[in-house]
Amino acid sequence: MRTGLRTSTLLAFALLGACGGGSSSASSGTAARTTLPTPAEPTEPTYADTARALYEDALEEFRGGDCMDAEPIFRRVRREFPYSRYAALSDLRVGDCQVRAKSFPEAIQTFGEFVRYRPSHPMVSYARFKIAECHFKQIPTDWFLAPPSHERDLGEAQEALRHLRRFILDFPEDEHVEEALRMARRSLAVLAGHELYVARFYWRREAYPAVVRRLETLLRTYEGCGLEDEALLLLGDAFVKLRLPEEASPYFFAFGATRFQAREEWSQPMVIATSEAGVTARQ
Repeated sequence: MRTGLRTSTLLAFALLGACGGGSSSASSGTAARTTLPTPAEPTEPTYADTARALYEDALEEFRGGDCMDAEPIFRRVRREFPYSRYAALSDLRVGDCQVRAKSFPEAIQTFGEFVRYRPSHPMVSYARFKIAECHFKQIPTDWFLAPPSHERDLGEAQEALRHLRRFILDFPEDEHVEEALRMARRSLAVLAGHELYVARFYWRREAYPAVVRRLETLLRTYEGCGLEDEALLLLGDAFVKLRLPEEASPYFFAFGATRFQAREEWSQPMVIATSEAGVTARQ
């Protein structure tokens, strides 16, 4: 009897244990099926993303004409993100802001550093053009309260022409070539006008050898300036004054007999010089 009771008790405990284990397994399976994934934490903007966002914010201000707010952001981009592609673009935009402010020497330095430190960048041609443009914009202009431009310092005209010629030769297919050609012609005209001005100065003082030197420099150096006709005729007249008609003839006849005869003020010295009375050439 005791043996049967003990056996029944052990069997009951075994059955309860089995039921408990099954329930535990079922609960674990249910929990595994219903557990949701933990949400990922928000990622911080990357180096490139931050540089791009700042540059685009500054560019929007720049395009709206507000360099006062845009320039400090461009400077921040190139200072804090020097290895991003937006640092180089910010360099150019800083230079553009300086041009808008007419701070041309500073802009020349900014674009010059871009060319020097980023020689293989695709925007080097743009920087080269802007350097030439900055020099061109500093050429003295003609207005009624100031002496003519050819009477003032022409260092910027010389620099503009030098940079423009190099730009046109190095980047003949660039979109800015047409504008560069226009500025080059204007620079040529200013520099040639200065040579013609000085030649006339010497003419009034009857310093004819100096007239010849100046005009020969004009014709040799500033071809395409638009002042060749006047320079050639004045040069011929200077040789007449020097009693060198054989030197004067090519300059006079370069325009053709018809054009020469139509200019009495130029033809008269030639007639006198080639006559037997050439020693009496008019003063």
